[in-house]
Amino acid sequence: MSDTIIKKLYDFKEVTIPEPLLYAEVTKEEITAEILQTAARFTTIAAIDQPIQNGDVVVLELPDSKMPTGIRRIYENVGKGFSDLEGKLLGLGLGDAVQTVYAGREVVAKICSVKRLIIPTMTDDQIVQLGIEGVTKLPEFEEYVFQQQAEKQRKRKFKGIMGLVSKAVMEHTEFETIEENHPWYQTLYGLTMQQVEALAKQEGKTAEEVLPMALRMPDKTVEECCMALYDMCCEHIRQGALGQAYAKEKEIVFTMEESMGRLQGYMPQPDEMAATNDLIQRYVDYFSQVVYEHFAPMIQITLR
Repeated sequence: MSDTIIKKLYDFKEVTIPEPLLYAEVTKEEITAEILQTAARFTTIAAIDQPIQNGDVVVLELPDSKMPTGIRRIYENVGKGFSDLEGKLLGLGLGDAVQTVYAGREVVAKICSVKRLIIPTMTDDQIVQLGIEGVTKLPEFEEYVFQQQAEKQRKRKFKGIMGLVSKAVMEHTEFETIEENHPWYQTLYGLTMQQVEALAKQEGKTAEEVLPMALRMPDKTVEECCMALYDMCCEHIRQGALGQAYAKEKEIVFTMEESMGRLQGYMPQPDEMAATNDLIQRYVDYFSQVVYEHFAPMIQITLR
């Protein structure tokens, strides 16, 4: 499909973005939390001789005449809430005794082992093991984490920017009327109706009966649902046409053959309808990409 449904393309760069959407913060607490999460990859389990706390794994020995040695060992994951004994163990230590109920009788159990998950402080050696290009020292890793968090904030802000830009472009771009015989419309409508018919078959009903439920419009008539479906398809086609128009400015073309090849990776026998849908979505995604490339550098990220 060519971009002939666009009579006059609006320049998205003309959209004025409110200042709050162009500013975001990354906190030191967020960076510290991310570094701790990374350090957790190097967690070790060590035997300790310290007061028991939540998270420790405790081994206790208690008398049991059914065991050859007359001793049974039980394990408690303190803080998990699996048994009442866990709470009694808090603050105790190696060699201490605790009274508990086992096999319906009161017994005294002795703490013979306490192990704890040890999350280390990040070292340069561990940072090297992460395999991040150009990052071998702690300050470099902190900067890397900041940039990663900054990108998350940038993408979060961009959702609001994209909403404004998309609305403005759709309102100010002049489109041709999309007819029902338009190939992209037939694809989008056909794929939706395939899903509706599959649901109808599962429910033992007709497609018309399940259409309002499938479109999440239970209070609407079939006629109203059909009109809504037409509008949804047209909206997606316009977005695809916008992406195609911006791609054309950079001499970028997505082809059906490429989409067919992409689909073969996860579809046994991709057909033309599936490939067309993939093609439309690639242009829709490209529209978002070019808008992001323009506005993302404008979003200022500060460390607080």
